[in-house]
Amino acid sequence: MKVLKFSISIFLAAFLQLSQAAASTTSQTLLDNLANAKTLEQAEPIISALWETWMSSHRVENEKVLMEQGVLAMRKGNLEQAEKLFGDLINQNPNFTEAWNKRATVRYMMSNFKEALDDVFEVLQREPRHFGAISGLGMINLRLGDLSAALNAYKNLQRIFPASPEASRYIPILRKKLNLMDL
Repeated sequence: MKVLKFSISIFLAAFLQLSQAAASTTSQTLLDNLANAKTLEQAEPIISALWETWMSSHRVENEKVLMEQGVLAMRKGNLEQAEKLFGDLINQNPNFTEAWNKRATVRYMMSNFKEALDDVFEVLQREPRHFGAISGLGMINLRLGDLSAALNAYKNLQRIFPASPEASRYIPILRKKLNLMDL
């Protein structure tokens, strides 16, 4: 019986690693496709697929439940509860990139910009092309008054997601505020 339990444990561990590797490959392919999308209409299904992939990259059912509860609390405006749930999820699975991103979003909504920034950097360590985190980085830097850093974030966003409405909107505004001229 112990051999069977051990074999099942090894199988499950290998299956989880393969599942996470497949999700990572899928998200990288989707991010490549996003970089090639010329219009927002082309980008929208790719973005939806990316969010689905990122949101469902949990290892076990309990992580899925925590993510769902955190998102629900966030939607209901229970930001402290959402922050705690995402924190619990991060403690259980520190590599769950979207848990870090969701907590960054909640912290931004709570005007805890330093903590939100810390979480965004955790996201970007795990997924440097996470367009949501990069957009969040731009918004945080705008709120902190760091226009140069905001401009850099939006330029990076535009490189990853060329059809980004946020990048298209903020880059010209920030360039003007920073007195940057096109040559």
